[in-house]
Amino acid sequence: MAKRKPEEKREETRKQIARRRRDAEANRRAMIALLSVAALVVLLIAAGVIQELVIKPGQPVAVVNDTRITQRDYQRLVRYAWFRQGQVTDPEGTSLEVLDEAIDIELLREQARQRGIVVTEDEITEAIEKSFGYQRVPPTPAPTPTPDPSATVGGEPTATPFPTPTPVTLEAYQKAYADYLAQIKAAAGMSEADFRRLVEGELLREKLYEEITKDVPTTAEQVRARHILIAIRTPVPTPQPTPTGGPTPEPGATPAPTPTPTPEPRDEAQALALITEIQQKLSAGEDFAELAKQYSDDPGSKDQGGDLGWFPRDSGFVPEFEEAAFKLQPGEVSPPVLTQFGYHLIKVEERDPARPLDEFAVLQKKFEAYQQWLTEVRNAATIERRWSPESVPPTPSAARLP
Repeated sequence: MAKRKPEEKREETRKQIARRRRDAEANRRAMIALLSVAALVVLLIAAGVIQELVIKPGQPVAVVNDTRITQRDYQRLVRYAWFRQGQVTDPEGTSLEVLDEAIDIELLREQARQRGIVVTEDEITEAIEKSFGYQRVPPTPAPTPTPDPSATVGGEPTATPFPTPTPVTLEAYQKAYADYLAQIKAAAGMSEADFRRLVEGELLREKLYEEITKDVPTTAEQVRARHILIAIRTPVPTPQPTPTGGPTPEPGATPAPTPTPTPEPRDEAQALALITEIQQKLSAGEDFAELAKQYSDDPGSKDQGGDLGWFPRDSGFVPEFEEAAFKLQPGEVSPPVLTQFGYHLIKVEERDPARPLDEFAVLQKKFEAYQQWLTEVRNAATIERRWSPESVPPTPSAARLP
């Protein structure tokens, strides 16, 4: 069988060479374009990730003077608030409350720096320990109870024991604290350092409160007074009588309550006439307390002879009443005083220019002084709010809440 001659390799023509080069160049350009598009897509994705995970969380939701409250820190506080509430019923409302609180805390931090008020790390640790019921120094044992002669066993008096609180051990505290840190990490993304900073803020608030309210007076001018109130009563609907002729109640059944009599209406002229009559009885020598028991329409003081006890100015009485009372000297009785409740006769029994205020009144004055100071601090600050509904973190599922 004869062998085939190998085909001779043909040389490319100029046209073929040009065409091949054009195809290769087109392929190269297509590949470059494809790679460019792919690179652009990657860059866009990366930019979006950076925007969402880096730039956006670092943007401020508020600027307090020169301090920025970043979205990252703010959302952590919102999630922590939801965690403490145990439910999310008003996400936007809670988030706005958290923002107000975060702004206040930054203002308080600034005020504390200006006043040289600091909170040490040991104070933070001790506050956390106490919140979990752990005390480094055990409490002083309760004193031995005094025997109660009325309680006897075998003729001998027995002592009534006082309940002794069970202290939390160091090991129990450490476990509870570690568990709590794990919970707030999972629910709010909050680290121990974040939690300690929250506690620091609360301690700064307490120290500033003490500083601002330390000079609030604990005494005030007070009077001890009685009064007789003759109320102005407008007509009210007459109560309907209980129907008769119905079935007889079964033996043992609770009878229907007797309706309370409705006081007769009394207009201003009638009230004034009655209070004037009482005033004349006082002038004739009758006792103020007995007349109060007989005539006064104030259920809170009537049975005590109209006695209102000691009270300072701004203690809740209507202005007309308070002004009249503080014009009187001990033993004096006011002329009829008209207020929104009716006509009053006021008698001042005692007066003290510097009588100690009760504990509630002192606390109220301190609270008012602190709130007034905080309002002034807020008004003097430069606060820029950049909050929007998009600032609120996604609402967690119920499974992630305690």
